[in-house]
Amino acid sequence: MVDRPAPAIERVWLCYLACVGCLAVLASWHHGNHADVYMFCAVHLPVLLAVTVSYWLAVRRSHDAARWVRAAIAVIGLPVVFTGLCWLLPAVHPEPYEFVWLRLDRWLFGADLARLGDGMPAWLVEVLQWNYASFYGTSILAALLVRMHAGPRAFDRSVLIIVGTFLVSYLGYLLFPTISPALVLEHPKQLTGVWFTEPIRQSIDAWEANSWDCFPSGHAMLTITNLIILWRWARRWFWVFLSPSLALIASTVLLRYHWSSDVIVGALGAWPLCLACDWLADRDGWPSGEASERPVSSG
Repeated sequence: MVDRPAPAIERVWLCYLACVGCLAVLASWHHGNHADVYMFCAVHLPVLLAVTVSYWLAVRRSHDAARWVRAAIAVIGLPVVFTGLCWLLPAVHPEPYEFVWLRLDRWLFGADLARLGDGMPAWLVEVLQWNYASFYGTSILAALLVRMHAGPRAFDRSVLIIVGTFLVSYLGYLLFPTISPALVLEHPKQLTGVWFTEPIRQSIDAWEANSWDCFPSGHAMLTITNLIILWRWARRWFWVFLSPSLALIASTVLLRYHWSSDVIVGALGAWPLCLACDWLADRDGWPSGEASERPVSSG
């Protein structure tokens, strides 16, 4: 038997589902877009049921298998609710806000930084595209490395931080829907890679059905979050992840997926979110992840 943390992860999930549920009701009432709202609810209902099961496991079960099931539910639910945003976003905001960030970029930098990638060699486009597509799996890998190096208590906190960061970025998409620079700015030519750039790009475009999910940059926010949890609990791996992480953040602008202001806000928001998740864990009486069964490797 092992200690079990209070259901902080599930509470974060329930708060998110309550927020988006209220937005769905308001959108249905105000805009009359009932069909999209019904599809959104249909996608989110299984997630709500799974989170309810996870809450029960947190309260009733303390064995290590329950910890893994709770983490799996929390992580698997993320792409499901992300997919549901394609129905809720147009219902909440009939028009996106991309020109706000276009003007902000030009005011901050005097240019469109999304054009910096124009003319990149094919091999660099290929590398950056793979990097960009890896961020979800990278977050899972970071949490597993924390588990391996610092034990279950730090693992619980890392899952809470990662899930909380994802869900906050989703709320940002709902509040500030924004289209990517690739669809707004004129570019002299399409960025082309070597072998897999185009299939990866098509898969991302299919997953992001309406492409209104730019602000804040979840890629930048999660990448900084991954670095923070690795620095705290698996420092040797922090140095392994650092260069690919910086390349991933650069890829968000160079591949024309994000405005530079999206990336700045996402990167700056990672640390406060980590502190907020730590506060929530401490408030629920979680054992400190710092006092883990195995010390953090300092490399």
